[in-house]
Amino acid sequence: MSRAPNNVYFTRICLAKYLRDKGFPFDIKVSLLTRDRAEAVIRNIDVAGTLKKIIKSIDHQTRINDFIRYVDEVINHLRAQFDAADPDITSNITPKPHSIPIRETKLSQHRETTAVAQAKPVIGLNEALSAFIISKQKSAIRPLSIKQLEQRTRHFIDTVSSKSILKTKFKTDDKCVHDITSADAMTYRDALLTQGRSYKSNKEYLAAIFQFFKWCQLMNYCNHNPFESVTVGQKPKAKPNQARDRWTHIELKRLLRSSSFKVSTTDFKWVTRLMLYGGLRPSEACQLKPGDIKLIDGIHCISIDDSGAVQRLKNINAKRDVPIHKCLLELGIIAFVEQRKSTHTQLFDYKPVGIIEDWSKTYCKQLAKLQTEIGMLANQRPTAYGLRHTFIDEMKQLDISEHIVAQIVGHANPNITFSRYGKDINVAALLKDIERIDYQI
Repeated sequence: MSRAPNNVYFTRICLAKYLRDKGFPFDIKVSLLTRDRAEAVIRNIDVAGTLKKIIKSIDHQTRINDFIRYVDEVINHLRAQFDAADPDITSNITPKPHSIPIRETKLSQHRETTAVAQAKPVIGLNEALSAFIISKQKSAIRPLSIKQLEQRTRHFIDTVSSKSILKTKFKTDDKCVHDITSADAMTYRDALLTQGRSYKSNKEYLAAIFQFFKWCQLMNYCNHNPFESVTVGQKPKAKPNQARDRWTHIELKRLLRSSSFKVSTTDFKWVTRLMLYGGLRPSEACQLKPGDIKLIDGIHCISIDDSGAVQRLKNINAKRDVPIHKCLLELGIIAFVEQRKSTHTQLFDYKPVGIIEDWSKTYCKQLAKLQTEIGMLANQRPTAYGLRHTFIDEMKQLDISEHIVAQIVGHANPNITFSRYGKDINVAALLKDIERIDYQI
């Protein structure tokens, strides 16, 4: 109980921080309509007790506007039972006869004008995730990216739902978006770092959840993004035997000269070579059509695009024309393509697999099986994607300009001047750099 400058007593109750973070007012002030301390003490007992019961009844479904209106109604009803106010202050405090409360319940000055504006829809994490995924599906985003967003955000929801601290704090197992704090985000980050994933994977998990809460903030489901300043930390330096992004020349010889590779399918062998001599992604090679091999300015090229009904590209930079290395021409790729034109819609027999339409899954399984057959141990061997990395690293070792490499492999141009003002380099010039690659196999 406190006394105002005009000597009228009032009751003041502060709300808990977790309620203020949701947009509830900082405090509630209720005039006791008297300057008499003894009378004020008696009235304060009723008002304070009633307010505390109302605040205690707040749960995750309570809307801020409903709370404010209910407090007004209950307090006005309670004050109607007070004895008449002191005659000398009646002109200042007599309630106005409105059927709808006129906010005689006074909120803290700096919260009074913003409490209603900050009201947030009450939505659970699971419901928000479903809406988030539907929103992403309407964008031009690959099915694989959407699946990863869902899986990583789901991992956070499952983890945070298992923490007893939230169950105690909010008295419910149905967590809401606005219940999540930056402390919860840091607790999740710490848990993530103990689960044995790579630095890159942990970074991608946090990025996915950050994106989810950014969307929630835009949808007015929360006041702020709890993952705003949460990071994985510094990237650990890999030991030499852990840096296996590319294939060594010895490993390439071991693969390409093996009897297992020689008896593998024609499709498998060509896809392997396209990555190794053209820098294609596994999915880009597997989804090619016969018509994607074409002459451009008299040079045989691979046209990588998404013009086919089932073709997919990683991003806009992936659309490009790659000159065909002379090694592939000598091995007879043009004759192979001509033969397939009369019998195949797709150049190879690979098909997209699963709901994410993964073109490379079957190929990657074949490569892993072959590697096992020739004695390359799991978790200690380069991957299918490493063939593309090998091509890129070979160009780096040859000191080929980065903007040229970017155009060949479908990366964004790293140089702002070239990317904004420069034109694509013609295929004849690209071919000269591509044909500098020689694995000596």
